Amino acid sequence: MITNIMSIIVVVIALIIYLFFMIFNFYQKKYYDQAYSPKEIRFGEMRKYSEKYILEGFFSVSSEKQYQEAAAIKMINDKINTDTNISIDNINFLMGYTYGVSFNRKNKSFVPFLEPTVCSKICAPFLGLNMDYRTTNSSKVFVDAIKYYISQGQPVLVQLDMATLLGKNSFYSISELIVGYNKNEFCYYETFGINNEKKKYVSVKKLVDATKKLNTKFKKPWKYGFSVFKASEKNQQIKDVIKTNARNLIGEASPRTASGSIAISELAKHIKETKTFSYQWPLEVLAYSRSDNAKFFEEYFKDDNDLKQVANLFKVVSEKYNQALKIIKIEINEANINEVSRILFENSQLEEQIGRILEKASN
Repeated sequence: MITNIMSIIVVVIALIIYLFFMIFNFYQKKYYDQAYSPKEIRFGEMRKYSEKYILEGFFSVSSEKQYQEAAAIKMINDKINTDTNISIDNINFLMGYTYGVSFNRKNKSFVPFLEPTVCSKICAPFLGLNMDYRTTNSSKVFVDAIKYYISQGQPVLVQLDMATLLGKNSFYSISELIVGYNKNEFCYYETFGINNEKKKYVSVKKLVDATKKLNTKFKKPWKYGFSVFKASEKNQQIKDVIKTNARNLIGEASPRTASGSIAISELAKHIKETKTFSYQWPLEVLAYSRSDNAKFFEEYFKDDNDLKQVANLFKVVSEKYNQALKIIKIEINEANINEVSRILFENSQLEEQIGRILEKASN
């Protein structure tokens, strides 16, 4: 009797775990389908391509800041739309990349920017670019598809794990611009760091492994994916960008995550309650990204009094993040954590205020 009861309990627990993962995978897939608008590559879809090919006419752009996706978009835009010259800060604005944050209420992770692939898709039409996101579970189809697109003159942007490319065991998400290939290697422009004028080469196997590792890490419903770009009609409704960035800064909350200003206040609450701090890197990103946002608004909206106020507020926010960093670098103790928490809460209110100003300006 006891054995039967134990067997039933084990079966019920297994069923609950199975259903949990089924539900989780369903909503995960739903998110990626909505955010990426992915198009699965069919077997045989990619026609023949030459044995080797390199796209010429690119000028290397890279960044030591967390702006690698923007650096890649600039390279693509400079190549396709030769009549325009757009800065990384302008691209970040169009992407909305540095205008939002997220806090995971379950694992307490805090990300100081938005999802880069989604941001690239938002940005592309404003630059006169069309972006398609292609996916597959076949490594062969993945490799064939990249080579085919490049042979057709279209650069390919792949989000992958940089550590795998470097033969390391850690993990670092990055986007690399693939511009050429031969039988055993792909040729790409490095988007991270400085002095990257020369193209780099990576083996087909390493590119495949690095891409699969990233997609597995983020639990995407495909093993391999990449973005491909071509010229399209330009959408110049700048108010749409301002409205999107306003929403990103204001944020929203769900049972699992919080975004925007709400995420910053959640982080402030979390570190105060736990008396712990392990968020130095995100605060560093927030400090320089908000400073760069201020410079952008000063330059591009200098004749708009409301948006000049945005620049001033971004400066204040950046200074406060730097202040928090200085405090926490002295010593991690209860008094300093409480002070950092207070500063973060103030910044959450300021970032919401910036969002409200942008929201009003967009209307």
